[in-house]
Amino acid sequence: MADNVLATFAAGMLSSHTAVVTGGSRGLGRAVCLALAQAGANVVVGYHSDAQAAHEVCAGTKPFGVHAMPLQVDVAQADSVYRFMEQADGAMGPLDILVNCAGTWPEANIWEMEDLEWDKALAVNLNGTYYACKAASKGMIQRQSGKIVNFSSIAAARGARSGHAHYAAAKGGVVSFTRSLANELGPYHINVNAVAPGVIRTPMTQHALEDRAADYHSQIPLGRIGLPEEVAGLVLFLVSPAAGYITGQTIHVNGGMWMS
Repeated sequence: MADNVLATFAAGMLSSHTAVVTGGSRGLGRAVCLALAQAGANVVVGYHSDAQAAHEVCAGTKPFGVHAMPLQVDVAQADSVYRFMEQADGAMGPLDILVNCAGTWPEANIWEMEDLEWDKALAVNLNGTYYACKAASKGMIQRQSGKIVNFSSIAAARGARSGHAHYAAAKGGVVSFTRSLANELGPYHINVNAVAPGVIRTPMTQHALEDRAADYHSQIPLGRIGLPEEVAGLVLFLVSPAAGYITGQTIHVNGGMWMS
């Protein structure tokens, strides 16, 4: 299925482009990195702690003849993000594409949630997106071009239902931030959009799927859990010339789950 999704895009469509993907070493970010590389983009694989996984993603891009490099970043820390973006620019050249995929999915009901848990969820899932967009937009404005894709979630639209209120709040913020940024950057020919995945089969959701797979399936009209490549296909579309007139949008990828 993944090959069919990616085959709808022309080979080399993004050749000579440089992309930065935060959270690129695993799950959705990994799939995005490989999709971008397959379309011809050089890729900076941002990772937090798993250097080996990031190197493996880079190795996976070799058949596509692009340049890829792993680069460590803590998206919850402004200085780390700004340094990361500077290093990416210095190593790979001007940035054409930014995909903010780094995220965390903590679980705690509000009556047991520590304040630090709330702060961390917003720091990773919302603040990190702001820091990266702020850094990337400066060069994009100078060049009068660029594509930014932020990761939100189905939880932003319908709320969390299993102890993830802090996560849902952060992802809701991403939606509003994306729309606001699209207004600010539109005059500079920069497209800013968000993708909102539902339940996707990744390492982050593995435990939840083991516990609640039947419940999730019952909420999804298509009757199955999504694959990372199916989300990556949407990202690839949004950074492609085919989406040149799309900005400020949050597009859902959830098998119809948000209707339930």
